[in-house]
Amino acid sequence: MRAFLSRLPALLFGLAAVLGLLAGLAVLLTAGATQVSVTNGGPQIITHLNWVEAQGAWGVISLFIFGALYYAPYRFYTRGRRGMVLLFVAASVVLTLLASFSIGIYYWPAALAALLGSAAMLLQPGS
Repeated sequence: MRAFLSRLPALLFGLAAVLGLLAGLAVLLTAGATQVSVTNGGPQIITHLNWVEAQGAWGVISLFIFGALYYAPYRFYTRGRRGMVLLFVAASVVLTLLASFSIGIYYWPAALAALLGSAAMLLQPGS
């Protein structure tokens, strides 16, 4: 049991990285916006846009940034840099809360895993 608890932060940070990647793919592949076109006296045309069509290149770059934010705690934890782990977890959680106003709750599971990993790291003896 003690061996599992000593590996728990790394497992949770790894889970956060994987969930962050999956959330980015889900955002990229699902409909992100709706475009409505109306002509004079003609039919109304409704088009559902994906993330790339709605946000452009910057939207794709932001998904890579979120992926890096959720990978960084795992990377820094395995290197023993606990201060950087906490910094990146805090940044990723705050940015996830802000981004949830526009893209929804896709990144919330990754944020929860990162927060639980931080708690497990801080509760380890000798930390």
